Amino acid sequence: MESPFLGAPESSSVANAIFAVLGFAYLFPYHAMIQPVDYWHHLFPDVNMDVLISLHYTIMAVTMLCLLVCVGGVLRYTRRIVSGLVAQVLVLGLIPAAALLDQSTWRYMSILSSSVAIAIATSFLDSSVFGLASLFPQGALEHVQFGIGLSGLFAAILRVVSKACFTATMVETATMIYFFAGAVVVVGVFVAYLILLRLPVTRHCMHTTKQSVFEVRLLRKIWRSEGLVMLTYATSFTVFPGAISTIPSFQSPWLIDSAWWQLILLTAFATMDLVGRYAARWRFGLAAHSVWRVSMRLLLVPLILCSVKGVWLTHDAISIMLVVLFAFSNGYCGTLTVVFVNDCVDASELSASGMLSSLSINLGLALGAAVGFGLSRLLGF
Repeated sequence: MESPFLGAPESSSVANAIFAVLGFAYLFPYHAMIQPVDYWHHLFPDVNMDVLISLHYTIMAVTMLCLLVCVGGVLRYTRRIVSGLVAQVLVLGLIPAAALLDQSTWRYMSILSSSVAIAIATSFLDSSVFGLASLFPQGALEHVQFGIGLSGLFAAILRVVSKACFTATMVETATMIYFFAGAVVVVGVFVAYLILLRLPVTRHCMHTTKQSVFEVRLLRKIWRSEGLVMLTYATSFTVFPGAISTIPSFQSPWLIDSAWWQLILLTAFATMDLVGRYAARWRFGLAAHSVWRVSMRLLLVPLILCSVKGVWLTHDAISIMLVVLFAFSNGYCGTLTVVFVNDCVDASELSASGMLSSLSINLGLALGAAVGFGLSRLLGF
């Protein structure tokens, strides 16, 4: 007989919406840190901070997730999610204080330390969000992925609004308000999680399915699928955000001087990434055994690098088209590869596989960020 809890569509719908909110919090602090390109250039004119922030963030996130996967089990959802959200709020609220430091070196260390702190906080959050969503009926994981895309778009829009409301000489004020607003948004995510815990479908899903902790045999079962998850995100972070944010405007150089061109590209990426995640509900014949085809998006990487260096592809329309295609494929392929992992495991392994998917995502992010850092040094962007 079908459970009465699972038979309440309104409860499941609210749960899915809240999982989208939790997915939003998963990468929102990171997106918030890479968006204010003009502010980082104001503080550090000769440094590509997006590349360095990504590198420090992803390395620490992978380190923490490895520890959590190996020794942390899979059942302490509330403790990890709440502690992660609280830490995110505190760090986002403190980031603007870096501008008050007198020496550039201290500012530099403060920003990179903030990226490390956010990575640690987010590790506690995402180590549980994917595992918890895996326990719910089909749709919860897709909503987590949709929320991840939504966080990028929201951070982009928030930065555009904060920049537009102030003059170019008030970049520090605009950025302070931007980060404070981001901290308030994460507080809203905390409230949403408390609501999730009170839903009947949550009590049913969390307490009726016995969940196993991580075992090596599970990794043997899903390593190919997790490898595709890692490849998808590694491909993306090879050129995002560092290379994409340095693509020049060939037809409108004034957009670069005002830092609007970088925001246009990052906003276009965030928008199409979200569209791709939404479109993942239509699989177009892709299944767990055929999703390897997503690796073809690797072909876009050298094209984007050509645009960065002004080789052959020297038109703004081409640059935007490449960013749009790359972002859409990131959202679409990133969502499907994670969802297909669940097709390979038993019900008792869902939580552990969700945690491994989170680790695979962050391993991919770290690998991509490392390659992107190397390319920035090699190609000089």
